[in-house]
Amino acid sequence: MNANRRIFYYNYEDDIWQESKCNENNVEYRLKKLNVYDNDYSTVYLPMIWSVELRENRIVELILYTKALTIENGSISNTQYKEWTIDCDFDNHIMQGWPVSLIRNTKRNWRNGYVCGANIAFPELLATTYVDIPVTVIDVAIEYLRDVAKDRFGFRPSYLGNAHGLNNLIAFFESPLDPNLYMLKDVIGEKNYTNMLRSGCFDTYRELCKLFGIEKPPSSLRKAYVMKPENLVIYIFLRNCGFADINIIRRFFYREEIFGYPLLKLHYDDITGQITQNSHSGYAISYFQRFCRWLLSHRSEKAIASRILRWSNEKFSHAAIDTLRMFIAAELYENEELINITIVHRLINEGLTQEVHDALFEDLYIIRPDIADPFHNRKKLEYKNTTYSYNDKEISLETTIEGYDFFLPKDTKELQKWSNKFHNCVACYDSMIINGNSLIVAMQKEDKYVACIEIQQRKITQALGVCNTNLSKEYKFIINIWAKVNNILYVYK
Repeated sequence: MNANRRIFYYNYEDDIWQESKCNENNVEYRLKKLNVYDNDYSTVYLPMIWSVELRENRIVELILYTKALTIENGSISNTQYKEWTIDCDFDNHIMQGWPVSLIRNTKRNWRNGYVCGANIAFPELLATTYVDIPVTVIDVAIEYLRDVAKDRFGFRPSYLGNAHGLNNLIAFFESPLDPNLYMLKDVIGEKNYTNMLRSGCFDTYRELCKLFGIEKPPSSLRKAYVMKPENLVIYIFLRNCGFADINIIRRFFYREEIFGYPLLKLHYDDITGQITQNSHSGYAISYFQRFCRWLLSHRSEKAIASRILRWSNEKFSHAAIDTLRMFIAAELYENEELINITIVHRLINEGLTQEVHDALFEDLYIIRPDIADPFHNRKKLEYKNTTYSYNDKEISLETTIEGYDFFLPKDTKELQKWSNKFHNCVACYDSMIINGNSLIVAMQKEDKYVACIEIQQRKITQALGVCNTNLSKEYKFIINIWAKVNNILYVYK
């Protein structure tokens, strides 16, 4: 076998990719798991093997070997073998795939198989758009690209952070000296991104700070940026909200969303210095920054930090969005006397609740009906509590190691409780748990929550303490023991 070619096999029983060979795949078992026999006609794609190779022409090639099955009237009528390929030609700066939809920058979400009904005109294009590319495969591909890049730069570019699918491969391919620059492409805009690439700067972090108007970045911000580029977006957002204490701002780090908006999809306006969101309710992000600065004119950063953290872990409700709209339209940040002082106090102490919204609406309607909008008719959002489903192997993660207890959340309500206990954004992972993309585990010591752990594909991708702080050596040691017992990869320092 070519020494520069590594092969990963799909273990359908544990739903993971591994380099050691698996038992012969039981196609019938996998089809039953996908419930394909309920349809009169289906095309099913079953992933079998991923290979990653550094070829002699210096192209890094990733291939997924699949079985394409045609199901008709409850039985297999046709079987074909497919090869889906990604070629990374670093020297000529060309990345291409076949089918072409394979390299579409889309969130990946299926591993065991993909089912297309009879109404899908091009099922293979659809299947390749959403196929999961394993973390291990991306890791190997990036290592090969680092070898190729050495000839251009004279050194192997470093790669820190966790690889999560195609997006990270594209990021390293596009910007090998700082893959995080690519991750921030939507935030800074195409023009700024292209200019930074063309400049060939070796310290893009410093250039980004200049762009964002961060004259004296805190020393801890660079490390946070390297580990997760979203941290820089959060820093700018909170700075615009009026926060200045980095010790408080750090409590918001290591998240992917804020108020339900993906941080890497937000936009920085380099003229106004504002963080915005392009959507029908995108103004809420900008308005909240103004609202938060007003709150800080009445309360200290420390006093409101926990409330802002809790609010940011959930999506804006219709009531919250409309409250912000009225607050800005009436310029209440400069004209508090326009409304009843009781409502001012409720805005400060209770925030953007349905009750505060209704009180503000009624008060404004008397003096400024054009702002309150007499046709306003929104309903409360219904809260949905979902019970999580785990298989036997996942349930076995709940155990006790040397006096430390490990637990899985039972439902959405308990996950929200954890988010409040840890002062983090773990409540945002509700849909990822439901879809089977992540496992969240809490570690306790004598009923005290000490660590929040995320697992993807039998690999710990995050393990942090309260307020997203780094864990002590003792906690890391216990997690390492627990991970080994459960055959989970945990890399820590």
